[in-house]
Amino acid sequence: MQILDFNHISQIFVNSLELVVVFATICAALEFTFPAYRYSLASYARGVRNWLIRLGLGAFVWHFFAVGLAWLGVKPLVTINFATLLHSENAIVSSGLAVLSGVLVAIAGDFFYYWMHRAQHAVPFLWRLHATHHSIRELTAWNCNHHISEPLVYAALVALPLALIHFESGVVPIVAMTLITFQAHLSHSSTRINLGPFRYIIGDNKFHRIHHSMEPHHRHRNYGFFTTLWDTIFLTAYWPKKNEWPEVGMRNQPEPLTVRDYIMFPFDRHRWRKPKVGNAVEARD
Repeated sequence: MQILDFNHISQIFVNSLELVVVFATICAALEFTFPAYRYSLASYARGVRNWLIRLGLGAFVWHFFAVGLAWLGVKPLVTINFATLLHSENAIVSSGLAVLSGVLVAIAGDFFYYWMHRAQHAVPFLWRLHATHHSIRELTAWNCNHHISEPLVYAALVALPLALIHFESGVVPIVAMTLITFQAHLSHSSTRINLGPFRYIIGDNKFHRIHHSMEPHHRHRNYGFFTTLWDTIFLTAYWPKKNEWPEVGMRNQPEPLTVRDYIMFPFDRHRWRKPKVGNAVEARD
């Protein structure tokens, strides 16, 4: 693989964009049809713009990540193959087991995401990068961007461990990546449609909304991305009540509206200037 292969980079971008467009648009349709909140069309436009920026720069990150693994000769130390554990001669059962194996891969991978996410809320520098995402107040399936630096953090703390401990389903990345991408948009979607009791296994928008809440009693809760199992195991799960749908964002940080604000959010001194004693406004963390 070439150090700078623009064909590979563009392919990563196109593949990622296709998944985002499909699933963000499906969830957006649910938001317009069954809204929990109605947000401005401008917020959707910002979301589209920021996704293009993030996916474009992210394609370079993932290309260089793949080049780095190949150059260093990094190979899995352990491979866990769900496809060999879950198989059947029956075509229908086999298809169901293939989907299940994809779900299990996503759940296993989410273990590393869970701890990365907790680190983002605990380490000040990582929090500044991640706070770009938490500052969003018009949170929708399209307007749910992370900072452009997020792929670097994800590569180091999630993708690299997964390169060493490889989970195989037999259909990866098709099923697992499809599930994960859909989850990314559903979990931020402002629609009344949710997963109901399945929430105790797979995270949904109602569960993840708590993580973005401005309410103090919701802090340090619901870190999991795809599954809620790790939150349950590590005692950070908060199960939303029937009509609990809190306001989201950060009390002392407005949502970035321009491209400059979006890119410079973690590095803007005016945003992160410590308030004077007696005038402090509590930040959402």
